[in-house]
Amino acid sequence: MFIDPIYIIFSIPALILVLSAQILVKVFYSKFSKVGNSAGLTGVDVVEKISRTNNLDIKLNISMGQLDDHYNPRSKEITLSEQVARTPSIASIGIAAHEMGHAIQHRTGSLFINIRNFLVPVVNLGSTLGYILFLVGLSLQMFQLAIVGVGFFALSTVFTILTLPIEIDASVKALGMIQRLNIFSETDLGGVKKVLTAAALTYVAAIAQSLSSLLYFLFRAFGVRRRD
Repeated sequence: MFIDPIYIIFSIPALILVLSAQILVKVFYSKFSKVGNSAGLTGVDVVEKISRTNNLDIKLNISMGQLDDHYNPRSKEITLSEQVARTPSIASIGIAAHEMGHAIQHRTGSLFINIRNFLVPVVNLGSTLGYILFLVGLSLQMFQLAIVGVGFFALSTVFTILTLPIEIDASVKALGMIQRLNIFSETDLGGVKKVLTAAALTYVAAIAQSLSSLLYFLFRAFGVRRRD
């Protein structure tokens, strides 16, 4: 399989950032998943307490996977991985509260979430169609077709960028909800901040990765234009 060396050059900075973010997440999650929180609450306990405090009707599922924690706005379901759900650790309360932060966003009608949800079907179609149009445009030396493909791909970059403030806001809400429960220590809160900050960096890395691909596509598309 041929890989364009120019693509590798564009990708290296983003790849370094992606690997660094992943390592940081694993380090902090591994550390704080082994440290018990002062209240002795599991992820399930935190979801239930925050649900009662905020009058949220949330269905809770438990997954056997690791770090498979997410919120489904369509079904109003939170899925927690087994370790987060059952372990009374600092990492568990942070991750569980973060997913509850998404539930709060959904209830209040977050602008960024509404825009991102609107883009979902367009991005799902556009990312595949854009890549095809881009390759066909390059093959036929047609700048207009290649740049249309780049335009479709750019929508996925916009989607990735919109995800970052959504995740940061969910983490801010999570910290606020944990503090309002008034049952956790400052050590707990410090650990939660580190876990959530590391997780946020993975979204920064995803933006860098998407932007590097977009810049590469633009570089190749305008290369076709120069040849025209």
